[in-house]
Amino acid sequence: MCFDNLSHLPEDLADAACRLATGGGFGGRQLYSDYDQAVFDATRPLVFNAIPDLGAARPDFLDRALIIDFLDIKPEMRRDETEFWCEFKQAQPRILGSLLDAVVVGLSNLYAVTLAELPRMADFVIWVSACESALGLQKGEVLAAYRANCSEARNLAFEASPVIEALREVARAGFSGTSSQLLHVLNKLTSDRTRRSQRWPKAPNALSNTLRRMAGNLRSAGIEIYFNRADHQGKRVISVKSALLDS
Repeated sequence: MCFDNLSHLPEDLADAACRLATGGGFGGRQLYSDYDQAVFDATRPLVFNAIPDLGAARPDFLDRALIIDFLDIKPEMRRDETEFWCEFKQAQPRILGSLLDAVVVGLSNLYAVTLAELPRMADFVIWVSACESALGLQKGEVLAAYRANCSEARNLAFEASPVIEALREVARAGFSGTSSQLLHVLNKLTSDRTRRSQRWPKAPNALSNTLRRMAGNLRSAGIEIYFNRADHQGKRVISVKSALLDS
């Protein structure tokens, strides 16, 4: 499915895209049956085209995305649809043949691929790494490009997050306490204008949800977030520290 010319990404669509990217399903009562259940499982790629970019999208969405920036089309490079499809039909056999060659090589190399450290979307990276030689790429080039993409996605998420700068200060000092206490500390470190923004968490549970969604990106940036079950008073505890200080 392709979603074109988006200006923002609704929360429910981001949730659905995350589930569909890595595989998900839902069930319901089978038709004409009182007890049987019908279960639908699916894993599919999706395309999102947005101007401006989806930097304000949820971090867990960006964590599953391949980000491609397109250059502006110069006037002398423009084509009308008739000319475009004529050129595409001429190139189509070569494109299909190249893709099929890559699949053959990928199937042959798949079980020989070993990565020192598995990234997010590990199966995707393993599969494309197995196809590298048929795509004119050097060994390890796919993994390097994917890590660069993850770094760009993390930067987009941080640029859109009003919490990150105050959280860096908290991580340097270290923190352990409830989500209410952490929100109080963050509020003291943040300007009134930032606190009034729509994306600033207004309640402790909103802060917890925000941190859970950003946990992977924060860890990559050297900020460790731990969610402990409860303290001796039965309250859930959040711990924040800088991994860079440990190293």
